[in-house]
Amino acid sequence: MADQGPEPTPGQQDRPIGWWLKEADRQLDSAFERALEGQGSDRRSWQVLASLTRRPESRAGLVDLLSPFDPPTVVAGVVADLTERGLVEETAGLLRLTEAGRHVHEALSVPVADVRRRVGELLPGEDYSTLLRLLGRLTEGLAGKSG
Repeated sequence: MADQGPEPTPGQQDRPIGWWLKEADRQLDSAFERALEGQGSDRRSWQVLASLTRRPESRAGLVDLLSPFDPPTVVAGVVADLTERGLVEETAGLLRLTEAGRHVHEALSVPVADVRRRVGELLPGEDYSTLLRLLGRLTEGLAGKSG
């Protein structure tokens, strides 16, 4: 049987799912912050760099892509910062990484992979895929997308 981790304390088992979701996100942010410390980037800039590594995006497309994480003003601020740093450029209405941006993305890939590896260790075997499946079911059901 896989290690189930520590048993919840009496106060923890009474916490609602919303608390756990927000705390998990807060802890993920904190883990990324620690991993990216001294790199001149944070989780938000990583998300923009990673998105633009896959393909160039319009500003509106990037905002839409990252809308689950941040409001448009935050994404715009991150894009402005990355542009000012010479990591992102806009040509023909599309944002894309510069050569320097590709190098920064590559360098950040190592600490980001470490955070992802740690998450995988904390949710081994089928735990990770089960959690994703359950969260998907919850969000779709609350959005009225399932029966």
